[in-house]
Amino acid sequence: MNLLPLFYMIAGWQSGATDSLAMLASARRARDSFEATRRTNLPERPSGSNGGRYEVIGRIRYWYDGGDDQDSAPPEPPRIRQARARLLAALDEAGAALPGDEWIAGQRVRYLLEDSQPHRAARVAEQCRAVRWWCEALGGLVRHVGGDFAGADSLFTVALADMPDNERCRWSDIAPLLDGELAGRYRQLDCPGRAAFENRWWWLAQPLYSLGRNDRRTEHFARQAMVRIEQGRRTTFGLFWENDLRDVLLRYGWPTWWTREPPKSPLVQSEPNITGHDPSPAFQFTPGARAFDDPGQTKSEDWSPDPPQGRERYAPGYAKAFAYPNHQVSVFRRGDSCVVVAAYDLSKDTLLADQPARAALVLTRSEHDAIVTDHETLLDRPHALVATAPCGRQLLSLEVVAPARRSVARARYGLSLDENARISDLLLLEGSDSLPTDLAGAVPHALATTRVRGDRPLGLFWEVHDLSSAGEEVTTSLTVTRRGSGWLRRAAQMIGLAAPRRDVSLEWAEVLVPRPDQAAVAGRALALDLSSLSPGPYRIEITVTARGRAAATVQRDIEVVRP
Repeated sequence: MNLLPLFYMIAGWQSGATDSLAMLASARRARDSFEATRRTNLPERPSGSNGGRYEVIGRIRYWYDGGDDQDSAPPEPPRIRQARARLLAALDEAGAALPGDEWIAGQRVRYLLEDSQPHRAARVAEQCRAVRWWCEALGGLVRHVGGDFAGADSLFTVALADMPDNERCRWSDIAPLLDGELAGRYRQLDCPGRAAFENRWWWLAQPLYSLGRNDRRTEHFARQAMVRIEQGRRTTFGLFWENDLRDVLLRYGWPTWWTREPPKSPLVQSEPNITGHDPSPAFQFTPGARAFDDPGQTKSEDWSPDPPQGRERYAPGYAKAFAYPNHQVSVFRRGDSCVVVAAYDLSKDTLLADQPARAALVLTRSEHDAIVTDHETLLDRPHALVATAPCGRQLLSLEVVAPARRSVARARYGLSLDENARISDLLLLEGSDSLPTDLAGAVPHALATTRVRGDRPLGLFWEVHDLSSAGEEVTTSLTVTRRGSGWLRRAAQMIGLAAPRRDVSLEWAEVLVPRPDQAAVAGRALALDLSSLSPGPYRIEITVTARGRAAATVQRDIEVVRP
């Protein structure tokens, strides 16, 4: 029996394995050498700490300054650029020799993106020969960084499906992003039981429903990819990878530039204190417990994108500002559906005025159900959007995006669409001599605010429902009452020593006849003189009473302002 060929085969295999290990070790040394060079050549800048307001996460001190931090990024020193070029050359050589190595593929993508070479990074991901799901995840990372959120979502979805169960559980884990009651609930669930929780949470965390794809979710998976790329080695901070660095990266993203603290003394040599600068401005889009449990009951403050202490933050490339738009929303019944009118005006906003924009009115009840009405417009005057949705509780999101200014205006809160209401919401209108008789005629005149001028007539439009086709006599009362009375007057009212103050009071009887094209529904409008009112907050209340029926009441809060 001739064993010589077998001997050569084994020797060749051992030699190949040794060469592969040597190549991988060389690539790791090149990466570590680059990071050491980067640390010693970073621009110097005092780190600060947002006036002493910071959070300690393990070994990391995190704070958020706000503003556009990218504007203050210094040029990257030539030594760092040259060192990165040498690293990329070494990684290219290693990648050609070991096309199936996961670590090398991840490092190539990471440093190519850092070097502003997204097209080369995309080619590396496409030509990746490592385990399939990791190559797909790297492709998702590249797409997300490039702003292709639909492509990123598709690739991350495929990658998650191809992962082993335990790996999918790690990537889907949102525990670092949760606090308070939601964190406690989430931790009580096993991995399969968390899926429904995660799906609902990501639905509510989506920054813009009109965008179509959830870029906050793809950001999370891009961060998970960066976690896997970074782990196991010494980082740019000079720290070895541990869970505190993982949590910071998952909560706030990865730095796009770094600085180092000036040495305290030229005579004392020590490791430099490194500050990583994350993309900024960054916002918190994720929901709290109240929004998670019943989004249809939430207020606008439940969706503030800039809380004082954000558990997590995300800086979308399409938005350097998230403003709250001046707007007015009213609801009108149509059988078992409801019509929602949203008037908005950004013509006086310093960032958005006169900008081309895309505006959308979104009504959603679950991650599987969203109604979107949108239009392209110029933000030079008030505009209105109208959407029809099933009655019931909805989450409303009014979204205006001006790409040229990288600015967004968003109003989000719960809305109750009552299919049994006998009177609609009040729609505030521009006062005029000619008043509309139906909703279609009222919408073009809708005010885009509830702050109204006292020197101009205020138009009001509403609808009365469930009327006889022949018409019915109804009695209507209208009052305008100042809100926020002093404590002494409120106490007197409670014990009957003073009547509620009514600054305007009207009452009249009339026969309301439904329109032929709207069975059982009659529209009503009037112009209200507010000239006798001093500036301040008021409540308009209209009560309609028909014989043999309970009274139906609707209210609208306004603020009267000086010209």
